[in-house]
Amino acid sequence: MKLLATCLVTLGLSSAPAFAQTSAADELAAWSQTRDVRMAWWREARLGMFVHFGLYSGAGGTWDGKVYPQHYAEWIQHWAAVPCAEYAQKMKPLFRPEPGFAEAWAKLAAEAGMRYAVMTSKHHDGFTLFNSNEPYSRTNPITQGTNVSPEGRDVAREFADAMRAQGIRPGFYYSLLDWQHPDAYEMALPGYPKDGHARDHAKYKAYVRAHVSELLTGYGPLSTLWFDYSDEARQGEAWGASDLLALLRTKQPQILVNNRLYLGLENRNGDYGTPEKYVPPTGILGMDWEVNHTLNESYGFSAHDVGWKDTRTVVRLLADIASKGGNLLLNIGPDAQGRVPQAAQATLRGLGSWMKVHGEAIYGTTASPFAKLPWGRATRRGNTLYLFVFDWPADGRLSVPMSGNVRALALLGAQDAQLAASTDAEGTLALRLPSAPTNDSCSVLRVEFESEPEVQPFAVRPSAAGELTLLPHDATLHGPSIRVEQVGAVEDVRYNIGYWLDTSAFASWPVAGQAAGRYRATAELACTDAAAGAKCVLECGDARVEFTVPATGAWQQYRAVDLGTLVLPAGKAEVALRAQTKPGEAVLNLRSLVLSPR
Repeated sequence: MKLLATCLVTLGLSSAPAFAQTSAADELAAWSQTRDVRMAWWREARLGMFVHFGLYSGAGGTWDGKVYPQHYAEWIQHWAAVPCAEYAQKMKPLFRPEPGFAEAWAKLAAEAGMRYAVMTSKHHDGFTLFNSNEPYSRTNPITQGTNVSPEGRDVAREFADAMRAQGIRPGFYYSLLDWQHPDAYEMALPGYPKDGHARDHAKYKAYVRAHVSELLTGYGPLSTLWFDYSDEARQGEAWGASDLLALLRTKQPQILVNNRLYLGLENRNGDYGTPEKYVPPTGILGMDWEVNHTLNESYGFSAHDVGWKDTRTVVRLLADIASKGGNLLLNIGPDAQGRVPQAAQATLRGLGSWMKVHGEAIYGTTASPFAKLPWGRATRRGNTLYLFVFDWPADGRLSVPMSGNVRALALLGAQDAQLAASTDAEGTLALRLPSAPTNDSCSVLRVEFESEPEVQPFAVRPSAAGELTLLPHDATLHGPSIRVEQVGAVEDVRYNIGYWLDTSAFASWPVAGQAAGRYRATAELACTDAAAGAKCVLECGDARVEFTVPATGAWQQYRAVDLGTLVLPAGKAEVALRAQTKPGEAVLNLRSLVLSPR
């Protein structure tokens, strides 16, 4: 989420069992020993369904007639500052999942090509979609109980059983935050009045542990337990992480666990990282990761959030993630009756139609061998490459920065397409394609090589318009201090070259494929007023453009600055950005540098 992290769940009171004495380091080491075996199916799956469902679904982003435009409708209790008792009194009668709701979800997930599904068993508001036997969940003086399934039913069990019936692996999300339990950690949120009583966090940890134990023992084999949320003060052992991990390992040794028992969406604890609503530009090297994203903007049901992603957008999001070695956990937010909005259903069915033809390019593939492709994305399976062509070449010629003997070439879903492979003067693979794409969302080429193909060294290549866009992760950074800086988290992540504290440092970018000529250089840069005035030079061979860094107001306040005109040669070259002086604490922050042919 924007303020914390995607949906969270709740905890409560318990008759505190004795906690295990193993350390967190020991438990994490034990998990790592079996990770590859446990992760095998997950690495094949690539696509899963996230479901945010709870009392907030009945509000739909509105409270007492007022629309709350914030994108996270599952946070309505916070946005509207509603006390727990009032929230429970108004929302419990509205939560009435229709019989067969879970079967409808499971069928939709199967139609979309999803291989696993994760539902919120408890979100931040503390209400449980599983029937907990914990005393606080059964009855309490604040909300009269956290269990919200209709009488005689168990929403979590209906979900798990329905998914398994469709061959989809069920898992549960569980929020470590809890806005109602009297002994939960009192974190920065929520916004409604607090009574200020002293809290016994040991009781809360016991409550969490008891809930987790119930999920592990009462709902059959689970694919994953998806925890949420940690901050600097509350992470790891603040949640009883070593005991929770030991519990998971003992009761369901094949289960997966995400990394949110600890701080940071890309931290390396747990089995996989969880970037939220953003795709790491180069993936996350050395670890498994999964982007959780939404079909509109909210996770929970919102009646006014109608900015739905279409099939084309979702297909390309999935291709982008798979090309970098990750999974996509795509969220639906049903209403209080369990009904999925029609627009969401249409997008998922469109995704499923695309997957039926192109799924071989997603399932079981590995990351692209290319750092970046100017026209699309790629995945790989052995000596076979799958090329996702986002920008269809106007001349029907696709340049692929690699060489090798092509054994077979096909356009998925278009067996009669006329295709040809050749090698250009630079030894680069050139594919001749039909005049137009064959799929509205994304056409995919399957290229089989006789042996291991050779990928050419990375270089920034021009777009169809001839522009070269030089980004932080494409640069080679030289000298002390200078590095790629990540700013923000959850959807608003941005990257820049920063910490440029020494004039001996510089950034360089390899370029290739551009035409010779004059290029207008435009930088998206930032510099605090006190540090402005550094003298810099942009160069390529003997060509140079000198400029003075202007003040933009702050280190993360960016604006586009016209640097001048740089002359580039045709083909392979290197563009470098250097500092000659540094009057302040740093030279500049740089988000992008665009070279446009004049």
